[in-house]
Amino acid sequence: MKILKLFGLVIPTLVCSSVFATENVMSLSYDGFFDRIEKLDKPEFQNVKLAFYLKEMTTGKPCGIKSVQLKTKLKSKKVYFYESGEVILPFDKQYDLDKAQVVIEKVNDDNCGLDMRIESISLFSTNIKANEIIDLIDTFDAALEKQTGMLSFLAPEVIGATFLAPEGSSMEIVSGAKGECNDLGCTITKSSFENNIEHVEFSIKPTKALPYIQK
Repeated sequence: MKILKLFGLVIPTLVCSSVFATENVMSLSYDGFFDRIEKLDKPEFQNVKLAFYLKEMTTGKPCGIKSVQLKTKLKSKKVYFYESGEVILPFDKQYDLDKAQVVIEKVNDDNCGLDMRIESISLFSTNIKANEIIDLIDTFDAALEKQTGMLSFLAPEVIGATFLAPEGSSMEIVSGAKGECNDLGCTITKSSFENNIEHVEFSIKPTKALPYIQK
């Protein structure tokens, strides 16, 4: 596991190396992804997920994707993906047992890697309860510890959450806890919640939240 800076934010990113690659095709073992997804397949992690992004290894920009398939010797299934580089890998025990490969056909021969990051699932409004943000931060921290397993004592502590603005938009914290905002969104730490703050209001709806680790 590596802790990398992605989108200018410090968040947990798990980097998976390809098992086989040609200029435009990557083939990765599905079992490693399945094992990590399974660790968060618990009721206490229902509000977060592992998201998978195909990124250019130097710049961190999305890599162009033509197709993604989950393949075994006998069958295959198409895997959905977004222009952002996110690949929606299914949680499928049978494909794990059948030693499936994740086969990604890229648009070009850029040097790409499939990264994992923990992010929120819930849809947000502009006004979010303080206790919901604190619970989310605690869930992020527990999820990162779960992912690191026996090396959990080396896992950095999640001290806050970064709420992302829609692409091309600027977001501010209107009221509630203090935080830091930039072109990507706003970061709020647990220590910001004092004096009986009950809600945090943003100028626009955040699209999702990511764990924030102290630099």
